[in-house]
Amino acid sequence: MRSLARRLGEERGQTLIEGLLALGLVLLVVAFAAEAIAYAHARSVAAAAAQDGVRTAAAAGPQAGIDRADAVLAAAGGAGAAMRANASVSGNEVTVTVNGQAPGLFAVPLILPAVVASASLPLEQYPADEQAVAAP
Repeated sequence: MRSLARRLGEERGQTLIEGLLALGLVLLVVAFAAEAIAYAHARSVAAAAAQDGVRTAAAAGPQAGIDRADAVLAAAGGAGAAMRANASVSGNEVTVTVNGQAPGLFAVPLILPAVVASASLPLEQYPADEQAVAAP
């Protein structure tokens, strides 16, 4: 009985266990940081796609803006793969919204919010009375 109590009281191997636990914690922090960076990059790509799409939509129409935003998302590779663009016109203003999910780096599902970015610009149109004067 005394030899069992003495063996349980020894600290041999404790450093190895503590080191492995610390290594696991460091790897977990690095994994979360990598996911956060991927999410931030996806938000940046979505914002760029929305801004570029709304510039095109203001000059050439909503469908051209959607096509341009989708082209920017496709050029971004994996960061824009799960995102889609939509355009809406209200009055004399066009809005392009890009939404979707950020790519996951690991097979572990994390609860990340959806990526949403939108941009608005006024439509580039001549008023009706100026159009008649400008067209001969």
